[in-house]
Amino acid sequence: KAADLVDSFGGTLLDSLDSTVDDGTCLGDVLKEKRLRVVISTLPAAAKFELPTWVLSDETEVPIVFDVNYKPYQTKLLEQAEEAGCAVVRGSEMLWEQGVGQFEL
Repeated sequence: KAADLVDSFGGTLLDSLDSTVDDGTCLGDVLKEKRLRVVISTLPAAAKFELPTWVLSDETEVPIVFDVNYKPYQTKLLEQAEEAGCAVVRGSEMLWEQGVGQFEL
């Protein structure tokens, strides 16, 4: 499925979140020339996903982290992001904005 999405919309298919493998299939290889600006997680909170520590190692260029989970309010990813100084957007904020938008219709 992921390969089909890349074919349809463009992008890069990655095999891992490792810092480097030197074959272009991991996140570190892709970010050698670019900066990671935003992380959007749609994983369930039960996955307890955290970013690899190398992604947050440069305190001057931490990404914005958006975790669409709204329950629980605090996830492992959001805790990690806040500790690293990232701006965070919680799923509860997204849910609120959706509700406001629907009310305005």
